[in-house]
Order: sequence, then C-alpha cells, then structure tokens
Amino acid sequence: MKRIIILNEELETQMRMYLALSTRYKVEIAEDEAMLMRMIRRKKPRLIFLDGEYSGYSREGKSITKTVQKIKKKYHELQVISIMNTRTKGAANSDRILYHPFDESDIQKAVQALLELSPVPG
Repeated sequence: MKRIIILNEELETQMRMYLALSTRYKVEIAEDEAMLMRMIRRKKPRLIFLDGEYSGYSREGKSITKTVQKIKKKYHELQVISIMNTRTKGAANSDRILYHPFDESDIQKAVQALLELSPVPG
C-alpha cells in the first residue's frame, strides 16, 4: 500500500485529508517538520502534503519553499503537494498545489494524478 505523510496544523483539514485518503493509502500524520523528515527517512512515503501556513516556518525562519527544496534535493522521487491559502509563489517547487477551499475529491484527484504518473522507487 502506498504511503502518504501529512504535515498540516489545521485539524479539520488534516482529518478531511486523512478520511479522503485512508481507504486507499497508508496515511500518517507528522506533528512538525523534524518529525516529517524522520518519517520520510524511515517510512519512505511516495507522497507528502505540506501545509503552506505551518507556524513552524515563521518561528524557525523557514518557509515552505525551503522545505520543499530540502526534500527534493535529498528525495528526488518523492512527490510533494503543498496546501496554500492564497495564490503565492511560495510553493513553486511542489509537484502540485491545492488552494483552500478544496474538497475530498480535489484531494483524491491530486493524489491519483501524481501517484499514477510517478515511478515506483527501486
């Protein structure tokens, strides 16, 4: 079963995403960026969701752009979907961007499009 990791602070969005995906994929939740990086290394997911409004970015002087660059540099095959409130360039390196508001079908379509097109890591 393909693994997906979600980093999203908004509980309602996190749960909607989990419920939309958990019947077809192994979905796990990361509490913060450090946990996300550990989970990527240990669990080898195929896709991750990143919250563009994650408060840890401003606290730690980071941004979603830097996080996506860091992930893509080390894990070339890992697909990244950024979740944004506004249409900014902040997540330009992501494989796909979902803008609020979105529904469960938008989540499923985005995941299916990326996972069906991406090669299985060998």
